[in-house]
Amino acid sequence: MKLNDFVRWLEARAPLELQESWDNCGLLVGDRDAEVTGVLCCLDADEGVIREAMERGCNVVLSHHPLVFKGLKRLTGANAVERSVALAVKQGIALYAGHTNWDQIHGGVSFSLGTRLGLQNMKVLVPRTDSLLNYVVYVPLAQAAEVADAAFAAGAGRVGSYDECHFATAGTGTFRPLDGAQPALGAVGFRSDVAEQRLEFVVPAGVQSAVHQAVCAVHPYEVVAHSWIPLRNSWPDAGYGAVGVLPKPVSLGDFLASCAEELGCEAIKYATADLAKTVQRIAVCGGSGADFVGAAAASKADVYVTGDLKYHGFQDPPGGVVLVDVGHGESEWPFVRDWAEAIRSEFLTFAVLISESDNRPVRTYHHHG
Repeated sequence: MKLNDFVRWLEARAPLELQESWDNCGLLVGDRDAEVTGVLCCLDADEGVIREAMERGCNVVLSHHPLVFKGLKRLTGANAVERSVALAVKQGIALYAGHTNWDQIHGGVSFSLGTRLGLQNMKVLVPRTDSLLNYVVYVPLAQAAEVADAAFAAGAGRVGSYDECHFATAGTGTFRPLDGAQPALGAVGFRSDVAEQRLEFVVPAGVQSAVHQAVCAVHPYEVVAHSWIPLRNSWPDAGYGAVGVLPKPVSLGDFLASCAEELGCEAIKYATADLAKTVQRIAVCGGSGADFVGAAAASKADVYVTGDLKYHGFQDPPGGVVLVDVGHGESEWPFVRDWAEAIRSEFLTFAVLISESDNRPVRTYHHHG
């Protein structure tokens, strides 16, 4: 398989359009025409991981955090990023990062965290807004079903747990072909009245181009009359965090013990609370989730599990939600493993491995005294 084909598969499932404006996701280093020999999955790519990829026969390093984050102006080996990129280029190792786009897909980083902690019936905690469009297209009545099917196949009409959603209104379309036109209906110089349908679909911005191209490929008209209308609707299939329920209520103490065991935490920080307190509804956010404490409280969660919470954030949390900080990387590792397994199940022509390099930037010192 060509690297470009693998990249297209990744981005069909986690579109780059979902990344934040400050982020740097996607293919950072690599020849798109190169054959993929193996993929090494990790949280952070560095020199050690790149050397591990070389030793294990992988020419693609798939990381969650982008190695190249800010502008890279030179490759002189002056710092770790420059040395890592230079090594990757020299050895023909491709570097691909999926960061905030992986955070925001349904089934992404937070969903893997929630699944590892035993949550069921999960939904996005903070749905995206300003990412949906209303696509309106006019089509002759006889071809309306074919055009709708093409739009559905390209990603239009998905609303929550439903797909193939659209609205059709019957009406009359008029047009007069001018010199040079090659109309499918009517004649040059004469106005035609045609029974048409106005089809409307909700479309994620990331598939806007694909949907319109699919429609144009089957639409009978030379010029396809259409419009795109931005929506402020929330998008339940994308956003940060997840909220779900445990199969049965447990004590907070037992839940914290489960977090430590399932995530391999050396230590867990939590807001002062009675460890005998019963909890069942749990909100989670992989990575740095301090900005979404309010959303977790609004979701009526008993507990909010994330990373990078600050000292004062633990004081008097809203809604009585118990805040739990399991660590940034610890909250993200479940997705790396799940993503690797998803890739393995799809591609049988190359190995998909998980990095064994322990390059965690944050450690916990255990004092025995």
